[in-house]
Amino acid sequence: MLKIIEKKKKDEIITYCFERFGLRRENLELYNWYEGSKNRIFIGPEKIKRINPESIGICIFRLDRTPKPTTNFIQLFGKNINKNHIMLDKTETVKVCRGENLKKKIALEPGFIALKYKDINLGCAHWNGEVIKNQIPKSKFCNINFL
Repeated sequence: MLKIIEKKKKDEIITYCFERFGLRRENLELYNWYEGSKNRIFIGPEKIKRINPESIGICIFRLDRTPKPTTNFIQLFGKNINKNHIMLDKTETVKVCRGENLKKKIALEPGFIALKYKDINLGCAHWNGEVIKNQIPKSKFCNINFL
C-alpha cells in the first residue's frame, strides 16, 4: 500500500543522494515522496484521494541495507549528478547496454555509481573495487548497432 514517506526516511535518502552523487536538495524537493511495497520509494504528483494506488509516479530507490538508486533515478537526475559517476566510451556503452559488467580500474569509492555516455545517463552500477556490476534491469537490455 502506498503511503507518504516519513520525513526522517526522506531526509536520509536526500542526504545519501548529496553525499554519494552530489545531488542538491533542491533537485529532489520538487516532488512528492511515497513509500510502496518491497521498500520501494516513489516520486510523483500529489496522491489521489479517491483511490489508493499501488504506485504513483516513478520508483527512484529501493531500500535495503543502503539505498539502491534505480535506473529511473539516474536517468531523471543524471544531469545533476557530479560525484561517483563514470563516463563510458563507445565499446563500454555497447557492453553495458547488452547487460555486461565491466572490468575497469576507476578512482571512486566502492558503492553505487552512475553510468554515462556523452550526455546520456544510462543507469546505475555497483563498483566493488574490482568490477563495475551492471544494475540496469534486464528488461532494458538491448543490442546497439550504432552510437
